[in-house]
Amino acid sequence: MANFATVAIIGLPNSGKSTLLNALVGEKLAAVSQTPQTTRGRILGVVNRGSVQLAFLDTPGIHEAKHVLNQRMLKHVETALAEADLLLWVVDADGFLGPGERDLAKRLKKAKQPVYLLLNKLDLLSKGRLLEKVTQYKDLMGFREIVPIGAKLGQNLEPLWSILERDAPQGDWHFQDDTFTDQTERGMAMEFIREKVLRKTREEVPHGVAVIIERWIESGQDEYPEDLGEGGTFIQAQILVERANHRKILLGSGGEMIRDIRQSAQRELKKLLQRPVRLELHVKVQEDWRNRPEQLDRLNL
Repeated sequence: MANFATVAIIGLPNSGKSTLLNALVGEKLAAVSQTPQTTRGRILGVVNRGSVQLAFLDTPGIHEAKHVLNQRMLKHVETALAEADLLLWVVDADGFLGPGERDLAKRLKKAKQPVYLLLNKLDLLSKGRLLEKVTQYKDLMGFREIVPIGAKLGQNLEPLWSILERDAPQGDWHFQDDTFTDQTERGMAMEFIREKVLRKTREEVPHGVAVIIERWIESGQDEYPEDLGEGGTFIQAQILVERANHRKILLGSGGEMIRDIRQSAQRELKKLLQRPVRLELHVKVQEDWRNRPEQLDRLNL
């Protein structure tokens, strides 16, 4: 007898949704940074446990839509909510329970699926504060379960696994048993390069950054750099920014910043692709790209 569940991971920006997805799948699928709205699309991670297959959907943080890009991000959330069998609401338990959480609770009260509250960042809380948080959130709405977790350190995930396996509906698996994501190598490469930009520049170049893969040349193809050696991949990527001063920040004094981003991203891509990688980065200014549907289509956003 098989069981299958689509599990949507939802919450406000910076609650730790992508960190949780990576911890559950055991692979780095989603970009992670301290910058809100790092995740822009729906990211799938598939895990098989015995007779149970769980398809996790990481979603963008729920926020106010100020650009066409933000509107599209929130559509990904709506689609995931509609598709899911189970809903995991991830909360930064070290943070403040504010209007954003209260609004989301009102929305989730109407959901037909069971909602599980995950109080994340367990390592930052005393037992007293944790109990206080549990009480506060219990007053917002009824949850199927409340589970304190530490996604970053993989804390207390076994109780969560047990709950999900118990509640997954009966049904055939939707994915082959060797599938763990539907992300392409190029898609993941773009995300990891963007993650390095966000991590290195922090608040200086907040959300007006996107990455486009311009060239992806495998060993044996025309224009493959001979000095890279056999079996590698040459990647040329363009980093889009909205303002000229953002380009200056990204390049840095004497090109130091962009060099640092390139080296850090190249190391990550070698791990991802399991082969030699050479990465070239170019920075281009394109004003207001987040409001241009044709550009968003090109970026698959």
